[in-house]
Amino acid sequence: MSQLPKYSVVIPAYNAAHTIEKTLNSVLAQTVPPSEVLVVDDGSTDTTCDVVSRYGDQVRLLMQDNAGPAAARNHGIRRASYDWIALVDADDTWLPEKSEIQLPYCKPDVGVVHCYEIEEDIELESEVIDFKTLWKHNYIGTSTVVLNRKTLTEVGEFVEDRAMMCAEDYNLWLRIVASDYRIVTVKKALIHYTPAEGNLSGQYERVIKAELHNVDVIAGQLNLPAEMVQAKKADLYEEYAKALFWRRNLRLARSYYGKLLRQRPSLNSLKYWLATFLPNFVLGEPRTATT
Repeated sequence: MSQLPKYSVVIPAYNAAHTIEKTLNSVLAQTVPPSEVLVVDDGSTDTTCDVVSRYGDQVRLLMQDNAGPAAARNHGIRRASYDWIALVDADDTWLPEKSEIQLPYCKPDVGVVHCYEIEEDIELESEVIDFKTLWKHNYIGTSTVVLNRKTLTEVGEFVEDRAMMCAEDYNLWLRIVASDYRIVTVKKALIHYTPAEGNLSGQYERVIKAELHNVDVIAGQLNLPAEMVQAKKADLYEEYAKALFWRRNLRLARSYYGKLLRQRPSLNSLKYWLATFLPNFVLGEPRTATT
């Protein structure tokens, strides 16, 4: 255990007074504790800073005007003292052995070590993710990540453009996996992820716009073939159209099924597009997406 690298923890926080205590407690309870914990308050208007201040010297509190989670993470990473940075959002929690299990994989040629979330149902075939696998789907939850900060000198930091918000983490993982650094999967569920509160339909609309923007940015940076880009966009239209349909946001579902039909026509998509014109009492109660 003495050979394990020291690591910093960076936590962006915005109006997180009701959740950050549980997050910090889980970080400080690690069987291999962090060498430092940095909370970056992103212009909170609640008592987040007061809660964090109660931890005294155990936690460094940094403050900035509201600029979004990407800017907060970059701020924390720049101020961190160690080469390995564990990321966690201010409403997620770790199991006590998370760091002890992940740190042995932190090698010089590794850019990211991540694990599974307890709430997800994913099983990757390999411990090492390649670009093709990650392009298909973002399998990496931000709060699962231990990041080699040296990779950022090669691929750049989190993109702080608000048009990328909700996809800035995926953008960074794709840039890392396209570099000479590896992404390693620890096939254990070691964190509890807390879904964001708020209007689901509004979140879906914001997220898909960010994801589509990310596809265009990555395609330009890596000179990806046009057919690869169009297929990815069609996959996104299908994923979000289905989710919106089953949540009965029929206006948005109709829009995305329409885009999907123009890009990748199918009878199944046409069926669902037509179904968006039916009244809710015919379709039934909202529920999660199904196949």
